[in-house]
Amino acid sequence: MGAIPSIQRSAKRSLQAMLVAAYHVDPSDQLIAPVGAESYSTVFSLIPAALAVLRVAAEIEPDPADVMHWYRQTRIAELGYLTAAELVSLGRTETVIAFLSSIRDGQRG
Repeated sequence: MGAIPSIQRSAKRSLQAMLVAAYHVDPSDQLIAPVGAESYSTVFSLIPAALAVLRVAAEIEPDPADVMHWYRQTRIAELGYLTAAELVSLGRTETVIAFLSSIRDGQRG
């Protein structure tokens, strides 16, 4: 059982690293399209699906701690009361990005 906390800490660090990357993205490296369930293409590379979601969320929310809380804890009523993290793990990254994009673009409150 001792390995489980270290695995969880590694996953948290990885998500933390992605969050930092989301706030330091090159503006010209735009998201293009999903590539399978676990990756997203950008102008310059492939990125993990979670990073794609975090990048769009970072365009809306200036506080990284709030984005991390939202990604992991906030249940999204319009998307079946699942969190963004759960939706990404289910391969529904494009749905989360579309949801966030509509907020960013002023189509939702």
